[in-house]
Amino acid sequence: MTTPDRPSGRTARRLSWDVVRVLAVLAVMFTHTTYMGPFLHPELGAPFGPYPFQVGASILLVISAYFVCVTIRRGSTARWLWRRVCRVLPPYLIAVVFTYTVVMLFAPRNWLLPTVRDLWANLTLAASFDRNVNLIDGSYWTLPLQLMAFAAAAVLWPRGIGPRITTMLWIMILGPVALQWHGRIDHSPIWVIQVWNGLGLHRLQLFAIGIAIWLWSQKRIGAVHLSALLAATVFAQHAHTADLPSSLGIGALLVVVALAARGPDWTVFEKVRRPIQFLARISFGLYLLNQALGYVIAYRLMQLGADRFVQIVGAAVGVTVLAWLLTKYVEEPAFRALSTLRLRRISARAFAWLTT
Repeated sequence: MTTPDRPSGRTARRLSWDVVRVLAVLAVMFTHTTYMGPFLHPELGAPFGPYPFQVGASILLVISAYFVCVTIRRGSTARWLWRRVCRVLPPYLIAVVFTYTVVMLFAPRNWLLPTVRDLWANLTLAASFDRNVNLIDGSYWTLPLQLMAFAAAAVLWPRGIGPRITTMLWIMILGPVALQWHGRIDHSPIWVIQVWNGLGLHRLQLFAIGIAIWLWSQKRIGAVHLSALLAATVFAQHAHTADLPSSLGIGALLVVVALAARGPDWTVFEKVRRPIQFLARISFGLYLLNQALGYVIAYRLMQLGADRFVQIVGAAVGVTVLAWLLTKYVEEPAFRALSTLRLRRISARAFAWLTT
């Protein structure tokens, strides 16, 4: 979901990855504006179809897993992990507070409004572990998973997995399916369900296929092996969600991601490079702000007499402006300021402060 660090002076930025990232985040926005908004708030109008087409967030997690493999290096990964946290956490925390404030001030009173407990659980990334709290924005479910994946990569990568990595990928894809088969998790004790949802074990296939695509791009596995892993990922996605159209859509987009990883750059989009790069730059902000704020904007436009199309366009434009502001004044400056700090110096100062 974030723009990955690129090793300086090595390769030019590939347009194909910006296209894939923009395609994924626009898919997220399309689902929320055309289906989830009217589904959750019927006063906005009728959904465009009978089923949601939920593919964007899953593909963003796949891209994130792929770029973990691209950017991480052997040896000490503490610095890499710190930069990942600096990229993701500051804009997320600001987005949570901003979304909470706007919803409380401008959403109608008959909507399910977030509580202070919801705000605290979202800020501490604990919402997925507690069934009694709600996400302030439905898109926030990916953030804890992404940070846990970063931490796991930082711990495991320096130790190396070698040829066992393909076995690990199959376990990540099919293991949770076996554990959940015949509703075992649904009929488990509450703490098991909380751990299952909190750790996102039913999403492991998305991280696994991202790693697999990277291995294929490095020619460490063949096309047949990747195809089998891709088919298993679609099967696992359907097993967990019972949403066949979305699962097949994810499968189709995984092929697109694989082509971006190993194929030539997509220069066919050269004429629209600037708008694509702009949307790719603010893609994380778009992801963080598009859902709950989009619903509020659409509702207020409806009150002004706007039809459904104008509501969707207005929400998209409003969220894009807010995402640009979040990127320009929070995400990028916070990353520049925090990522250059020396971790050992911070730790020493914190230890000295605690012991005085």
